[in-house]
Amino acid sequence: MNKNKKFLVATAVVVIAISFMLFSGFKSEGVYYLTVGEVLHNPEKLNQKGMRVSGEVITGTITKNTKDRHLVFDIMDVEEGGAVMTVDYKGIIPDTFKEEIHVIIEGNYDIENKKFIAKTLLTKCPSKYEVDPEEEAAKG
Repeated sequence: MNKNKKFLVATAVVVIAISFMLFSGFKSEGVYYLTVGEVLHNPEKLNQKGMRVSGEVITGTITKNTKDRHLVFDIMDVEEGGAVMTVDYKGIIPDTFKEEIHVIIEGNYDIENKKFIAKTLLTKCPSKYEVDPEEEAAKG
């Protein structure tokens, strides 16, 4: 084999190896965003690998134990019919966590106890660069 053929074969092997690692990494770590309604409609099917769910924290439902880093609260679909689900989370509580905030939770739905056991809790805080629609209307 001449030098050019060896280089092409080596390059092809490296490209194939990197492609395989990327593909297998994305596939194993892929978690879908679901609505509360989707989870409640078919938890048996969706519960197999864990899931990521998006919803809004309902006012008056937060039970917080800061010492034990434990939260229990309800979230609901904002756009899709207002389905409601209880969330049980143990871990670091984000500083921005509060009522009526959009959250993304990751974990599994406990079918027996009818609540979502969250391993991850992310809050979506409004950007300071977004324009408030009421302020925009007032400027006219």
